[in-house]
Amino acid sequence: MAKKTLGRIRDKFYWSGYRRSVENWCRGCDQCASRKGPSKKFNAELKQYGSGHSMQRCAMDIMGPLPKSTRGNRYVLVIVTILLNGEAYPMADMEAETVARLLVEQFICRYGVPMNYTPTRAGNSSRSYLHMCRLLDINKTRTTPFHPQSDGMVERFNRTLAEMLSAVVAKDQLDWDSWIPTC
Repeated sequence: MAKKTLGRIRDKFYWSGYRRSVENWCRGCDQCASRKGPSKKFNAELKQYGSGHSMQRCAMDIMGPLPKSTRGNRYVLVIVTILLNGEAYPMADMEAETVARLLVEQFICRYGVPMNYTPTRAGNSSRSYLHMCRLLDINKTRTTPFHPQSDGMVERFNRTLAEMLSAVVAKDQLDWDSWIPTC
């Protein structure tokens, strides 16, 4: 739990009992403890998907609703690829047109068109995704409804993003979108 912090402290400081002090300090951080759940051990073996290049598989999800920011955003579009990790884009609504515009203007223009695309399971956007996939010749794949584990890579990115944002946003939570870097 405190390995990284211990390493950083050990590089620059030393005092008698520093290890116990750092571990107690890390355990006592209410903000960190409220966002990080207990570590779980999985019994099933993880299945590895092969990927020849960075845009072979692309998964997407929408986080939210979050508190409305000063810029008017309430949602975050999260796009994760096998090799490029994740990208996050704040957005005001989760309308299909908004999502498609962000996907094309922010993601596809920079990285290219993915071969396989797993969209969010939000029912309000499936027609636009189907049309966009047909236009861009993208093979659209699906995940199991109401089973977030089937899209674990993007769900893990969402969890990490939420933890990071909760550590830096102001108390009124109106500046969360300013902490997400955009182009």
